[in-house]
This record gives sequence, structure tokens and C-alpha cells, in this order.
Amino acid sequence: MVEQSIKKWGLQTEMPGETDTAPAANWFDLHLPFELIQLMLWGVVIAGVVVVVWSLRDSLPVLSRSRKIVARDQPPPSVAQASRMDEAQVEADDLARQGYYGEAMHVLLLKSLNEIRRQLGISFAVSLTSREILRRVKLPEIGHQSLTAIIASVERTYFGGQPAGQNDYWDCRSNFDNLRHSLASVAAT
Repeated sequence: MVEQSIKKWGLQTEMPGETDTAPAANWFDLHLPFELIQLMLWGVVIAGVVVVVWSLRDSLPVLSRSRKIVARDQPPPSVAQASRMDEAQVEADDLARQGYYGEAMHVLLLKSLNEIRRQLGISFAVSLTSREILRRVKLPEIGHQSLTAIIASVERTYFGGQPAGQNDYWDCRSNFDNLRHSLASVAAT
């Protein structure tokens, strides 16, 4: 009757450690020297810091990837800026000719931000919105107004879902030209 009660209730009948079976091996039971454990932990911490710094490389000015590096065979910055802006206009005009006004305006915005990055030698994270970039960038007043107008046009059409027409594109293109001249004046000083 006692044995039946023990089985029924699952009671322990032996003291721990009195069993003949050896416990299963546990990898935590490895007896590693303290110095080795400490070295492994420091390795993990250093690797974590490297990953964090690498992910923030565009936000940290010390690690900026958009520094001005000019090869010897490249044209002067003002000539290069003019040709990049001309290419942007040609690309946008081509899209507008095909009736893709919203996309053309978006191209002008993206090329403007790229040129601001190059001309001012600044870096900003790709995760920033155009408005956040606008708040952080120091431009002459006319350049600031022009970029604000371009951003508003793109937000309204490309992101806001409102259809863009030819007049919207030409207004945006006019602001792009103003921004272009503003950046040229910054580069000249």
C-alpha cells in the first residue's frame, strides 16, 4: 500500500546524489579559467561597439563618408557641380517630357540633396526626411527657400498622392535652378 501511494503521488524515495546514473553533461559545467571568460566577454563588448559605430557612421562627423575627395584628373568642383546639375536637369526634363512630372520633381529633389551633400561637404543619414535635412543644412536664404519649395512640391505630389502637372514641374525646375545658383555662390566663396 505504501508503494502504491508513492507511485500514485510520485514521491521521492531516495536522497539526491544516491542514484547510480551520472548526470547529463552541461556545457555550463566547463571549468574555464576566469581570464579566458573575461577575454571572451571583452571580445563580445568590442564587437558590439564596432557594430554600433559602423551603423552610425553617417551620423558621426568623424566617420563621415561624404568628405570631399577630389582626384587629380577630375575637373574643379564648380565645373563638376555644373555638369552634375545639368545631368539632373536633363534626366528630369526627359521624365517630364514623358508625362512623369511627379517622378521628375522627385529626381530634382534627390539630385539637389546629393549636390548639397557634395558642395557643403556634409553628411546626413539616409534615414532622414527631406524636412529634417532642410533644418540641418546651412544654405543662403534663396537656396533655403528654393529647397523648401522643391520639398513641398515633392511631398504634395510624390508622397501626397496629388497629381503633378506641367506647371508644377516647371515651378519645381525653376526652384532647382535657383538652388543651383545658390550652391554655385557658396562654392565660389
